[in-house]
Amino acid sequence: MKRAFAYKDEKSDKFWNIDYSGTDFAVNYGKAGAIGKYEVKTFDTAAQCIKNA
Repeated sequence: MKRAFAYKDEKSDKFWNIDYSGTDFAVNYGKAGAIGKYEVKTFDTAAQCIKNA
C-alpha cells in the first residue's frame, strides 16, 4: 500500500512517500523538489510494519 504525505509552512516544504507490503516498507523523504533519501526497513510482523508506516 502506498501513502504520501507533505508538510509546508513558511520555513519548510517536505515530503514523505511510504510503500509497505508484508513485513517490509520503503520510505522516500526530503525537501520538495529534491530526490530525497530512500530507506528500506524490515519488521518481524506485518502489524509492526503497518504501525511504523
